[in-house]
Amino acid sequence: MTETWLKKKPIRKSGAVPMYAQVAEILDTEVKSRNGAHFALPSEGELSREFGVSRVTIRQALKQLETRGVIYSEHGRGYFSTASRMRGVSGFHSFTREVQKLGGKPGSTIVAYDEKQPLPPAFRKHLQTEGESKPDFIVLRRVRTIDDDPVALEDAYLPMALYPSANRAMFEGASLYTEMTATWGIVPTWTDALFEPAAATAEEAGHLRIEPGAPILIVWRVTVTDTDQAIEYVKSVYKGDGFMLNVNRYRL
Repeated sequence: MTETWLKKKPIRKSGAVPMYAQVAEILDTEVKSRNGAHFALPSEGELSREFGVSRVTIRQALKQLETRGVIYSEHGRGYFSTASRMRGVSGFHSFTREVQKLGGKPGSTIVAYDEKQPLPPAFRKHLQTEGESKPDFIVLRRVRTIDDDPVALEDAYLPMALYPSANRAMFEGASLYTEMTATWGIVPTWTDALFEPAAATAEEAGHLRIEPGAPILIVWRVTVTDTDQAIEYVKSVYKGDGFMLNVNRYRL
């Protein structure tokens, strides 16, 4: 994969720019030249031979690109490019519809379902809401995927009073927002959200196929109707580096 790059831009082993930074820039250019395609990078050994540098240098370059969000790693499988459509998903609209519009294959697997649970204090703290704390919420934990690659772990708390006769099967393999509208006549309209960077816990890492401690982006949000009725409280954990950003009154 790197032969043509070496002819165009060989690695300088002396100078002001570290070799790992040079390798990182060449790899970055290659990833961007493929217009968002999702592909596996060569192994550290292959890159080491093709660039003529040590595996330590290659590892530094790959870690730098992973920190930038250009690539990501999967334990035991190697490094992969971060598809542009993954970066294009806002996290606010229907995940299913957004991924489909961007040309990807959305997926959702329920890993936990429960009823009559309280809204955790962390939700009220991050969303600055006095949401009900008594045990009257449906809890839906899902792993969201794009082209079979896990990109987010999502916990949704749904007020039970708004979703009578709800059951796990109703949320399997379908857009939650589509089900809300079709079954209960609930139309998501606005969302208030808070973004924050964090390090993946062992549990989160397992679901997302990343290393524990890897950078993640946590998005806390509350979704309301056009009459300001709260219909959903969500914590989404996304792969990759993050930043903190408060988003208010985002039109759905």
